Amino acid sequence: MVREIRIYIEGSGDESEDESTTENIPPTRPGFRSRIPAGKETTAGLRAGFVHLFKELYDFAESKGIKILSIMSGSRRDACDDFLMSVESYPESFNVLLVDSESPVSESHTPWEHLRSRKEDQPWILDSLGIDDACCHLMVQTMEAWFIADIDALNKFYNGGFKADYLREKLENQSVEKVLKYNLTKWLKSATDETSKGKYHKTRHAPKLLALLDIDKVRKASPSCDRLFITLTKIIEMT
Repeated sequence: MVREIRIYIEGSGDESEDESTTENIPPTRPGFRSRIPAGKETTAGLRAGFVHLFKELYDFAESKGIKILSIMSGSRRDACDDFLMSVESYPESFNVLLVDSESPVSESHTPWEHLRSRKEDQPWILDSLGIDDACCHLMVQTMEAWFIADIDALNKFYNGGFKADYLREKLENQSVEKVLKYNLTKWLKSATDETSKGKYHKTRHAPKLLALLDIDKVRKASPSCDRLFITLTKIIEMT
């Protein structure tokens, strides 16, 4: 019976974010190899953003007596290293790896198969052979795909000067998951270059944007996000 879900996420956060706003992650994680220690301020903001984004899952898990930990690991390789170590160190937990796909995902590939097919992610990703497909999830092609899935949230955050119509025109008849990584960042910066907050900046803006997203909109626009929620909901329901 699962009593803990540990989600290892690619990325770091805003150094200025107040650590007290995040969930309590122990400062020492025995055996972990991540080059970004738990509790370091650079991970604080983004972790808090994901906690907000996953609130529905957190609340459901809590009602079943299950604890969820969202753990920022830094680079995708560090996230995978932390995940693999957790599989060994916390076998009683349900361990999840959540990383960017970085490139288009073939409909015939599972997330693990996609990562293993990428030369850029070898050889370290090959250590994942034999691990359940349900443990690997992708932000396709990067986390920014989830941002453009909710243009209303972007408009609320950036307020005056945000070019919502520009983004809607770019996305017309196109899935957010089909937008290339380069274009995701380019479009966001172009849509925000005249706002009071300035151009989109990942470490400064992403934590707050995550907290504003309407998860129903994101799940509807992004099958990868929907898959993550469906998978974790089933794990929680099994308790």
